[in-house]
Amino acid sequence: MSDLEKQRKSTYDLKILRWILGFLGKYRIYFALSLLLMIATAALEITVPYLIKVAVDNHIYPTWSKAEGGNEAKRVLSGLGEKSALALANGGFLVDFSKLSSSEKDRIERSGVSFSETKYIAVAPGEFEGDQKQEVLGIIARNASLFEETKGIVFLAHSDLEALDKAEVSLLRSKQTKRLGTLAFYVVLSVIGIFIFTSAFTYILHYSGQRIMHDMRNHTLSHILTLPQQYFDRNPVGRITTRVTNDVNAINEMYTSVLIHFIKDIIIIIGTLVIMFRMNVGLTLIIVGLTAFLAFTVSIFRMRLRLVYREIRRTIGKLNAFVAESMRGIVLLKLYGKEKGNFERFWEVNRENYRANIQQLWIYVIFRPSIEYVGIAATGIILWYGAIGVMNLDLSLGALLAFLYYVRMIFKPIQELSEKFNVFQSAVAASENLYDTLAEEPEVSGDLVPAGTEGSLEFRGVWFSYNEQEWVLKDASFVIRPGESTALVGITGAGKTTIVNLILKFYKPQRGEILFNGINVEELSNRYLRSNITAIFQDLFLFEKDVSDERDGQDSPVPEAEKLSSGETQARSIEKAVRKNSKLLIMDEATSHLDAETEEGIQGVIRKNAGSQTRLVITHKLSTLKKVDNVIVIHRGEVVEQGTHEKLLQNESIYYTLYEFLRKTSADPDPLPSSGA
Repeated sequence: MSDLEKQRKSTYDLKILRWILGFLGKYRIYFALSLLLMIATAALEITVPYLIKVAVDNHIYPTWSKAEGGNEAKRVLSGLGEKSALALANGGFLVDFSKLSSSEKDRIERSGVSFSETKYIAVAPGEFEGDQKQEVLGIIARNASLFEETKGIVFLAHSDLEALDKAEVSLLRSKQTKRLGTLAFYVVLSVIGIFIFTSAFTYILHYSGQRIMHDMRNHTLSHILTLPQQYFDRNPVGRITTRVTNDVNAINEMYTSVLIHFIKDIIIIIGTLVIMFRMNVGLTLIIVGLTAFLAFTVSIFRMRLRLVYREIRRTIGKLNAFVAESMRGIVLLKLYGKEKGNFERFWEVNRENYRANIQQLWIYVIFRPSIEYVGIAATGIILWYGAIGVMNLDLSLGALLAFLYYVRMIFKPIQELSEKFNVFQSAVAASENLYDTLAEEPEVSGDLVPAGTEGSLEFRGVWFSYNEQEWVLKDASFVIRPGESTALVGITGAGKTTIVNLILKFYKPQRGEILFNGINVEELSNRYLRSNITAIFQDLFLFEKDVSDERDGQDSPVPEAEKLSSGETQARSIEKAVRKNSKLLIMDEATSHLDAETEEGIQGVIRKNAGSQTRLVITHKLSTLKKVDNVIVIHRGEVVEQGTHEKLLQNESIYYTLYEFLRKTSADPDPLPSSGA
């Protein structure tokens, strides 16, 4: 990839990020609250292992050792203070390693101090009161051979505790037991806090995520509804459905499962490393090295995963589009025995999706285990290196336990990164799809809204092509006066439905003008134009029943059945369109599914409005053509004849030829060829 392409890609990614943040901004309070709760959760999670370390080092495992050395060693040890080192009568020292800092341990190591392998328990009788103090002194007196004393502190080897009974040991270590109880209480509080905070931010996060997803879907669909017809010609229904449903879901999952949790993981990793550095620099550097190796491994797979997920999203959209198309055309598939062929095509589309998912599988076969094995290796290294440190008094046992716990906390987010990459890359691909959809320019609309409307229509030298290679309309010109009924006839592919699409501004002609009420339709508001024009097509779709479906008390030839046949659907649509009383009514084979009785009822309703409504009818039924004021014949995109039905028959030209040919070949004595664009 060249530097220019990289710059363009970076700019593109930033645009997508700003677009997503635009939806998040509305709910920034929820986001901030979730973040605060998550920071509190991370802090408590980091605290628990450290409390365990303190419990082990200060109150469970013996922390005192005897030390001996030369003058330099004595100087260093005497400077530690009585809380960390006690001078003994024989010139040695009793040192509490739990109280030493890393720098103090380094100074002691450089001074040449040697420590005994025996660990000691220190007891301060002065800390006890009343009867407990007397009992402690009694224990010391009865076992004088086990105890040594210096500066009001008595101590005995940890192994000598076996010479005492359990009650005596419990009393001597009661202060430590009490402190352990306090620490255990803090651990329980931390766990409860983690549960409460996690539940709170999870609810807030998913609640705001649902709100964001709701807004994003509304925004996406509202934009799609403004797009020009060319967009729907290029994109199958299944693909558009995927944008509004699956792609929005993918972004929501990234927000609720990745974004905030990623911030939490970063906080945990940073906080854990800080504590680990304070406990042991060398061991922490090993963990940092392993983490850097994992980060390098992740970066290798990141770009590959992104490409794979783009392919997966593409194949999912293609798969959805194919299934939606097959379900819509199931009747035709069965009618023409195309089930096998359709399934073979589906097999190929499904195979594409399968191959994309197999690519993802192979990546994870390598990616996920590599992270797990590095984590296991890190645990083994810490156990080996840390155990040596404990034996050499460079690391306390509590610190080793904390290290093992902290390593799990560091590697767990990285191990979960594979699943998060799944969500993240899917969301990235979905974001690109949605952003590209929303980047589509809405259909152009004029802003002119005339005060009055008569319903006249005129084509002036209109040229139009769908693919800019083959003209569908060639210099088409005709006029329809207000209140006039006009029929448009021609063989399939002549351009009749194209004329309707141009009138409604679904497409824009390359040349010429289309005038409605004497004004170029490009200057008119789309809402104004379409509110004054009603178009009824052969293939119709009725939305689910709403308020506009309620009957107004007028007589209707349409049955009231909940499930409508094709004819009933056409009848209801025509009835509703006529009631709309728009200035121009366009009927494109609108009565093709109606029986004679229902059609006559519909025609009666239409005739009631004949004086005030302009009608353009595309039909092959002569019963309709005989009743219109004017007939326009279009052939291969050109208007070749205009006039009444009788006049055109007298001309014995194209219209007459069409009539004679179909009159002889059809059982119906009055048909003309069915329409089409």
